[in-house]
Amino acid sequence: MLTFHGSFNRKKDRDNILLLLPKTRGPFGVTEFKALLKNKFNLLEYNDVLSEKSNIFNQSKVITFEQKALAINNFLKKWKNIKFHVVGHSTGCGLGTFIAKQNKVDCESLTLINPWNKQDNEFRILQTKRVENAKKFNQIKYLKSDYNLLYSKNYTIKFKKEFSELILKQKNNNIDASLIKRRLQSILDCNIGDELCKLVLPKLIINAVDDKLMKIHHGEELHKLCYNSKLISLNSGGHMLTETRAKDLNTHISNFIGSLGK
Repeated sequence: MLTFHGSFNRKKDRDNILLLLPKTRGPFGVTEFKALLKNKFNLLEYNDVLSEKSNIFNQSKVITFEQKALAINNFLKKWKNIKFHVVGHSTGCGLGTFIAKQNKVDCESLTLINPWNKQDNEFRILQTKRVENAKKFNQIKYLKSDYNLLYSKNYTIKFKKEFSELILKQKNNNIDASLIKRRLQSILDCNIGDELCKLVLPKLIINAVDDKLMKIHHGEELHKLCYNSKLISLNSGGHMLTETRAKDLNTHISNFIGSLGK
């Protein structure tokens, strides 16, 4: 079965947020980001890792964001007529887009953090290289290469000790290259812009100029494609903004949702 943490409508005077985060975590994770959101909103987080481990999805095939979104929207029916805002980061942007597409009644807004638009040549090469690295590298070398892609150089240098400790904790984990390939293929198969441009709900796009994975032009393209969207480009923070710029994200998301009114 699907796994969630938190709840909608816990406090009647607060807006509800459905939070969709990727599997990867750095040395500091997303604890601060979630804590800041919980201070202002009712937070329901979808746990993609535990949901996939429950074997609710076919593990031998590429699982599309649309398939996952359908399962999540079916679960959300337990909260009848409850309005909510979707906040997605990285792969969560694809999932959030299809949740909004399938639930135009209850979904009030969509925030996309470090999104991609479509499979251009540079993006395809980057994702293909990650799969190749999973096949040929040991766990330590693979994690180092992935963290260098997801975080800025300044950040990994500043917290070199913390990254080293995190990598050592995972050194005995096995790399499932076929699983990584399926996950990354679901990203390459999904052109978010094709769906996002059809959605009329308010949209906030947040990215970083130094994101090496989902580069800044993806967010800029989505903003141009979309009706009723706002783009905020941070001057630093890399791809993992939920960890590196948690306070700034909280401020922008809170201001955005607050501006929509009831």
